[in-house]
Amino acid sequence: MEKERESGGRRAPRLAVELTGTLVSRRSRPVTVVDLSLTGCLVRCEDALDGDQVLDLQTTLGGLPFTAKVRVTESYVDGSTRSAAAPRYLAGLAFLGLQAQEGARLRRFLDEERRRRRGADTPAR
Repeated sequence: MEKERESGGRRAPRLAVELTGTLVSRRSRPVTVVDLSLTGCLVRCEDALDGDQVLDLQTTLGGLPFTAKVRVTESYVDGSTRSAAAPRYLAGLAFLGLQAQEGARLRRFLDEERRRRRGADTPAR
């Protein structure tokens, strides 16, 4: 049975973040994770990525290392960058079979970050 999808076709709500990371295949490339969910993430990178390419994502969540096997679901020019000389790209990545420890770390990070942000939005009395 397929999980119910959030508006926009996503299976899990995404959380805006800014985390440094690395995509690893034959070579390593730096990325910035710009949003994150239980099922995948969006990264900003210097190079376009090939659709369906499988890579390893390495970053840190709450100060702890996080590694996940990912599949590129989409890759396109980042329209928010203005420099034509060095365009940047956005790539959607789907997590492939997270290990139990990594899945728990991701869930804990997302829960804690949402809780922290809700607390920051609460007006002081």
